[in-house]
Amino acid sequence: MELGKKELTRRTIMRAARGVYEEKGVEQTNFRDIAEAAGVSRSTVFNYFAGSNELLTALCSREIDDLEQAYRESGFQGKAAIICIFDKFIEDTARYPQLVTQIIISAITSGIADNPLKSIEGLIARNLEQETDSETTMLLMGAYYGLINHYHLYGKTFDGEAMKVEMRRMIERIIGEPHHG
Repeated sequence: MELGKKELTRRTIMRAARGVYEEKGVEQTNFRDIAEAAGVSRSTVFNYFAGSNELLTALCSREIDDLEQAYRESGFQGKAAIICIFDKFIEDTARYPQLVTQIIISAITSGIADNPLKSIEGLIARNLEQETDSETTMLLMGAYYGLINHYHLYGKTFDGEAMKVEMRRMIERIIGEPHHG
């Protein structure tokens, strides 16, 4: 699939924003920094994103799209699918811990009806034995948020492989044996 110039520019800006946000922090980054990293003018960044919240929302949506694609391509169902979902989420979190944390906070506090984080919860729910089991979905998401919080609180290095092992242990404690379905 060949992308048009507008989409290429949008993706270039988003890729640059990821790096700058991670390096400087979301609060310390302005659109001038992002424009410089992307090799475009500041007004070009504003042509694509009205403000930081819109850019963070776009980054969150992109993250969710990538996560959903990894899930679909895996072909997994049930517990294996849930592990796949969190493995991908953790890989991205380990690569961009400051940014992903800020995106999550922005998404949680945004109050928008079509919050992208609902997609992750939906994927998890579809792979639980009882799809209506919102408590287990909350426990799984809470385990992920707790893991990220723990790493931030104790200044631990965001090591994706180690974090996956920890998350898998928590999934095992929450879900237990895989179901067939």
